[in-house]
Amino acid sequence: MRGKIMDAKTGEALPFTNVFINNTTIGAITDLEGNYEIKGKIPSNLELVASFVGYVTKVEEVIVGNRNSVTVNFSLEPQQSVLSEVELKSRRDRVWERSLKRFEDVFIAVPDDPIGGRLAKILNPWVIDFEQIKVNNGANYVKATAQEPIIIDNDALGYRVEFHLQDYRWSRTSSRYYGQVFYTEKTPKDEKEAQLWRDNRESSYQGSSRHLIQSIILNQADAQGFRMYESVEAPLGRERTNSFDVEFGETILPFPVDSVRRVSLENGNFRIFWPQRVEIHYLKKYALNEYYVDFYHPISWIIAPNGYFDVYRDGIPAHPTQLVLSGRMGRQRVARSLPYNFVPDLDFDDFVTEVDSTKRAFNQWNKLREQPYFSTNKDFYYPGEGVWLGGRMIYQNQLLADSLSRVVYVDLLDEKSTIIQKEIFPIVSGRIAGGFTLPDNLKAGDYFLRAYTRWMLNYPEQDIFLRPIPVLEKGSEIITQELNEVEYYGDINITQTNKKKVVPKGIELQIDLSILDELDQAIGAEFTVSLTDGDLVSPITTRPTILSALEWLDQEEKDDQTLTIQNQIEYGITVQGRFVSNRKRDPIINPITLVLDDLADFGLVNTDSSGYFRATGLNFTDSARLAAAALDKKKKSYGSIELIRDSSLIHRGSFPKLSYQLAQAKVGNQIYDIKGEYILMEEFIKEDLKIKRLQDSNYGYGEPDRQVTQEMLQNWPGSTLSSIVGMQFGNGKLGNFNYGIKAGNPLIIIDGSRYLYAEGESYTDVLDRYITDEVTSLSIYTFNAPVFGMAGFAGVIMFETIRGERFGPTTETKFDNTGFQSFRIRGYSPVSEFENSIAKDAPVQVRPTIYWDPKGKVTAENGVYSIKTLLSREVEKVNLVIEGITQDGLGFVKTFQIKVEN
Repeated sequence: MRGKIMDAKTGEALPFTNVFINNTTIGAITDLEGNYEIKGKIPSNLELVASFVGYVTKVEEVIVGNRNSVTVNFSLEPQQSVLSEVELKSRRDRVWERSLKRFEDVFIAVPDDPIGGRLAKILNPWVIDFEQIKVNNGANYVKATAQEPIIIDNDALGYRVEFHLQDYRWSRTSSRYYGQVFYTEKTPKDEKEAQLWRDNRESSYQGSSRHLIQSIILNQADAQGFRMYESVEAPLGRERTNSFDVEFGETILPFPVDSVRRVSLENGNFRIFWPQRVEIHYLKKYALNEYYVDFYHPISWIIAPNGYFDVYRDGIPAHPTQLVLSGRMGRQRVARSLPYNFVPDLDFDDFVTEVDSTKRAFNQWNKLREQPYFSTNKDFYYPGEGVWLGGRMIYQNQLLADSLSRVVYVDLLDEKSTIIQKEIFPIVSGRIAGGFTLPDNLKAGDYFLRAYTRWMLNYPEQDIFLRPIPVLEKGSEIITQELNEVEYYGDINITQTNKKKVVPKGIELQIDLSILDELDQAIGAEFTVSLTDGDLVSPITTRPTILSALEWLDQEEKDDQTLTIQNQIEYGITVQGRFVSNRKRDPIINPITLVLDDLADFGLVNTDSSGYFRATGLNFTDSARLAAAALDKKKKSYGSIELIRDSSLIHRGSFPKLSYQLAQAKVGNQIYDIKGEYILMEEFIKEDLKIKRLQDSNYGYGEPDRQVTQEMLQNWPGSTLSSIVGMQFGNGKLGNFNYGIKAGNPLIIIDGSRYLYAEGESYTDVLDRYITDEVTSLSIYTFNAPVFGMAGFAGVIMFETIRGERFGPTTETKFDNTGFQSFRIRGYSPVSEFENSIAKDAPVQVRPTIYWDPKGKVTAENGVYSIKTLLSREVEKVNLVIEGITQDGLGFVKTFQIKVEN
């Protein structure tokens, strides 16, 4: 192959021009007359690229076929603009640096790539420029351009890569890049490095899209370790689970490789006809994945929008846009890319250990780690004040959130690590909200809050969350610290606008918070919001934030960590105890009947062979009376029950403190957040009362996880409820998965009344007796089941029948506790919610904390959060702190100081 390169405007020859076959190591440089010649094994179909600094790169598609010689000439157009040195420097700001970091994640390697992310880097990042593109009636995106080829030193595979970027676009939901690539093999420093490069090249090829396509062409996909499944939508009303065993045969259907139709085209390529969406499993590699909780191999998805795609004989797509890759194959970037003339060893079995398969058990448990984080309404307190807190659980694997803890313990400790008081709060949909009152006689000093779940105690103590809480002596105050404008976000923008209006009672203040991504589009987020009097409350800038808490997700795993499961997951208040036999003929395993108060909740749990039993999922506040007994077939009690109380956790970690200075409080600043003194509030906008039936609010039990309306039920006329529930949960598991605990039958509520199972009866037996034609609605509770207590541990099925509608609750008969032992047990800590509005007839008082919301939330459809409150005319300024996580997992915290003009 030969030809000549010329300037398109002057017609002059262009010496020293790079000419290469795209995506290969095959190329040449023009001589002084602009001539080039490429020799060697040349593909029959190729893209020939001509590149010269200061000129627009040009690409020609060439079909060589059986010809011995092909001539291709190029006329290159000079570039219209070249950035000056001053312009280059002006781009080196923080926005550019953040864009570059994201570009490297998209272009070079995903952050967790075990080899590419560490060993491949861009040598000339200054040639890349970024521009935000705003689209009318569409998603905004960031565009990248490069005036010169991007040079990558790939020390993972042993290549110097020259990438001619033609297109790069990034948005919050997708990214893509395209260009021409020339590879040059590097010279290894020794045989060890040469072998490493060979191994990494083979390992990068194994399981790639090119490997799959080539094995399909050769009809060797099964032998090469690929398993293919057609991925189909879940039936109407059923959501797809994260269990491979459950979905196999339901939404992932085996797809034999020999059923793939391959047609030879006239140009020598192949056309492969493809179903709409195919899921690919590669069984010859071990890999961590966040999609299935019970599968440990690479998973990919391939979509062919046209129903087919064309490939060269060596497995390379002729038109990459004909394929949409996601999953493991979609993660391969430039650091993992190989030249098209790379010849793989299909018998290569000595895989590089990118992820050590011996860590499988460790990683399986590691992804079950969780950690609480919460902020407080302010950074310091006085004795007797109320402490309000709000935050969330952080999970190593967010997909497992609904299988992990629903109870968090919060302890207040002093400088000697002595526990001052203990609180217990529920975890609802991963979020934490609570509060408590400091003792009136608490001595001033540095204290800290310790938060943990019982499940966390199986893991290193470093997972426990600590938050310092200074308690000041009345008459003193924190010296004001300069607020930090932290460049934390980069990818999001938080702004506030406010309106102030003088009214007879004081000052009406409305604040609108906007949460936008860097493309100025609304983004969903969950957060806490605190509004305090700027003269009474000075933020301590060294306080912990969600940003530091999220660093826990990036901590390197310890290979020597051994996990001993001594504490199980709690789905509510937990009771554990031991059955003690007083007769030799008593059975080894005994069913224990537990009744809370006067049948407020009830359950049946079995002991193990040692007599130990455990029940979780109780839902009550303050304290309750628990009756427990082992009953025989005649409902007579036998033996005795001993409850096991949880021992206090000993603190062995460091003592966290904040840096601050004290001063004597100014006159008028002795005002405190005394919990319980606030008057019951009235909303600014009052809606007319609506009469609602109990059915309309699910009998007061809250929103279900799955709701099947009468209209939806009409899609399956004559079907049993058992079959409908089976469609909702293909595995038949409705409740919580607790790693070995047998859940039993779910609670069934028919027309608001609990159904009592007959001996040996299952829930499917009950549901088989009802058909869709006689049912008006069906609700299923799993994640939200803790509101039902122990009885809902295995999930809840609630439905109403056409003939059974009622407007009042059923009357429970009084529980007869004859033969039962009675115990007093502690529940969740009582919490009075912070009152954010002032009652109509109440005066507006000065108070340190003006507004507190531990459950703030916005959606991508509406990225604005509004606050409306009344202030005393004595207030001169307020501090607003917002802290949380976006729907993409980005942490943020920002403090605004707002002046109030009287």
